[in-house]
Amino acid sequence: MKEKSTEHVISYYNEHVKNKLNDYISVNPRIEEAWRTLVNYAPEKPLRILEVGCGIGSVSYRLSKHWPGVEVNGLDISTHSIQIAEKLFVGSNLKFQAGILKEDTFDGKFDLIIFMDVYEHISVLDRPVVHAALHKLLNNKGRMFLSVPTPHNLKWCLKHKPETMQPVDEFISFDVIGRLAADTGSEVLLYQVKDIWNQGDYAHVVFEKNDDFEAAFFRPKSVSLSQRLKRIFNKVIYKVGSTSRRISVRSKLK
Repeated sequence: MKEKSTEHVISYYNEHVKNKLNDYISVNPRIEEAWRTLVNYAPEKPLRILEVGCGIGSVSYRLSKHWPGVEVNGLDISTHSIQIAEKLFVGSNLKFQAGILKEDTFDGKFDLIIFMDVYEHISVLDRPVVHAALHKLLNNKGRMFLSVPTPHNLKWCLKHKPETMQPVDEFISFDVIGRLAADTGSEVLLYQVKDIWNQGDYAHVVFEKNDDFEAAFFRPKSVSLSQRLKRIFNKVIYKVGSTSRRISVRSKLK
């Protein structure tokens, strides 16, 4: 889609802060559904969390309450949104910052990085910088969560509700998701289509980074006694079936 200047994008979000406030006050079902997936697929014991595009900070605040001992950082391009976040939500483990995600935006690494309906608003030209930052900032075994509109949802909005489109609204296809995984050294754990207002209008995507690939994926799987017995039973059944098929093949091919 057509590229917009950074100043134009910042101005747009500064002027539309009321939409974020309405989402918080009225409870947005899109956010609630994303929250459920996020909690279910978050690392078991995260120590440091980053929300990119945190808006007025309501989700970051919720994260700080869900994991009281975790450091939560909220980042947003809108200076006005951050000003409101700092007034509305206060916590000893909660920090807000205005700016764009780059490799030097933060020190250290994060166990969970969140894009709540944000990644589609990052332009194609800006993605390499963001991906490089994510590759540096995402901790080993750390996870990344995306909530995004499906491509057909955006296509419908472009045709029927163009006034709802934001300065940058990119189609998040499987190719885009694959590139994000490759650039950040992560694997896609989940791609799940959701029905929020219409059938299949949003998708939730979860990534996990594994630097120690062999240790993470190639280790003996624990097996219970009942599972072992089931395996033995299946082997017998397969053996009987294999013998039967072999006899049948030989007789038909004579």
